[in-house]
Amino acid sequence: MNRLIKLMVVDDEQIFRDYLCTLLPWEEYGMTIAAVAKNGQDALTQAESSMPDIALIDISMPFMDGLQLSEALKQRSPHIAIVLVTGHNEFEYARRALKLGVQDYILKPFSKEELLLTLLHIQEDILKVQEDKETHQSSRRMRREVDLNRLVSGELADPEARLSEILREQGAVPESGRFLTACIEIDNMNARWRQISDRELWKFAVMNILSETMAFSGNHIVFNGPEGRIVCIFEVGSGDGGPGSLGLSFPAPPPADYVEGCEKLKFLIRKYLKFTVTIGVGRLHQGPAEISLSYKEALLALQHKFVLGYDQVINYSTHAAVAGKSPVGLLTPSMHEALLVSMRAGNWEEVQDQLEGIFEKLESAQMTIDYVFVICMSLVSLCLSCVSENGHPIEDCFGEDFYPYSDIVTKPNMEEAKLWIIGLFHKANQYMQLHRKTKSGKIAQAAKLFIDQHYTDPDLKVEHIAASVYINSSYLRALFKKTHGMTVTDYILQKRMQHAASLLTSDRALRLSDIAEEIGYHDPAYFSRTFKKYFGYSPSEYENLPHSKSSYMRE
Repeated sequence: MNRLIKLMVVDDEQIFRDYLCTLLPWEEYGMTIAAVAKNGQDALTQAESSMPDIALIDISMPFMDGLQLSEALKQRSPHIAIVLVTGHNEFEYARRALKLGVQDYILKPFSKEELLLTLLHIQEDILKVQEDKETHQSSRRMRREVDLNRLVSGELADPEARLSEILREQGAVPESGRFLTACIEIDNMNARWRQISDRELWKFAVMNILSETMAFSGNHIVFNGPEGRIVCIFEVGSGDGGPGSLGLSFPAPPPADYVEGCEKLKFLIRKYLKFTVTIGVGRLHQGPAEISLSYKEALLALQHKFVLGYDQVINYSTHAAVAGKSPVGLLTPSMHEALLVSMRAGNWEEVQDQLEGIFEKLESAQMTIDYVFVICMSLVSLCLSCVSENGHPIEDCFGEDFYPYSDIVTKPNMEEAKLWIIGLFHKANQYMQLHRKTKSGKIAQAAKLFIDQHYTDPDLKVEHIAASVYINSSYLRALFKKTHGMTVTDYILQKRMQHAASLLTSDRALRLSDIAEEIGYHDPAYFSRTFKKYFGYSPSEYENLPHSKSSYMRE
């Protein structure tokens, strides 16, 4: 939405100033009276603070007439549109003023329609200029962002020339030629805000705090990076000491004040915006062409939040040291076998304790993300082998849409991964206990019990019942009919009709729609047809039967 066009009224007569201010409901036309001045000098002073878009100026004023004021205003603020208010004897005088940059004039006496039409024409021109300016700025921002994303990905053909141009556009000049990159992720951003506009708004707030926080020597370029991240390229000041001050021959850690600035940024966002961010910081490299390498390092550092958790500043220089660590010893063959034995024995407490112990070692070892995934997938593989070793299909236990690798890589941190894996083992344990302790009859009985508890749910389906006893729906249908002598759907119907009959003969004053809803039907008419087909009587006929005739009804 366009902002209100600001008007300034300048006239030496109080009555005429008041008249112009109250002549029209200005805001309804997208305008507002921003300043009212009684003479030229007063107008110049107020124009500095109110910055009007249009000035309505009387020609005949003492000390400084309208033309002198117009000339002074145009020198100070060329964008101001000036409309001279003139009498008949000043008409030629006002018309000549158009050559001096005055936009228009209006002749006294005038109607409010005449004044409004003049101002609306000027307003249209102002808004068109604003729109063109905003479009141009938006286009420049988009081009800048595209180029910066290509720069960090290593795809920009001439990174040094374009980077220097971007620095000059924001009023900075290249300094040392030593760069590092930081990547900022808002923790749980997609879950926290569903609307893209909300995410962009909060990212903008983070960028503002970032610009104010990093107030030390050096150039900053902040922009929106891939996958919702905020990227900051930092060129250290030419006077900074430390590694590389005489030219970098190898990557160096980021300056201490920069890491400290990232810590401050994290603290301020948590304090004022009430959410957390995780920041990955790459190493210091020489030359614009190496910015992409620092960016990749920042991304690798950022991945460690899976192990370290949210709300962290993760320095690649620190955590790169563990990149060569091996997961050997974290899940030994003996630990693997002990976990397998506990699962086979159905000892859930032992299984849970062993899983907790494995993840405690993972957290303290601070392994790389790749090795953590190796351990997690080893545990998933062990869990699946426990289910399948007795000939049970994996989909019976976990469902047909079970893709463990896709699920584990979406977990935001190791705590979430641990909970997911423990849940996986718990589900497998329950499934194995059910199939170990019972034969097919007990499974069918468990399904019957589930129906008894949920038949009033209008959305109850065979698939839901099958999932509750960890078998597929086709197997349940065959097993249920063999055990109970009727199909699953017939048993659900029987439960519903028996409940409906009891409600019809009870002392409760219930409408047909109430009874239908209570036993799991959305449509009272469909319930009535089903009831008559089942009992041979409509609900109203059944309700009026003598009690002795109930012996004719199905049980």
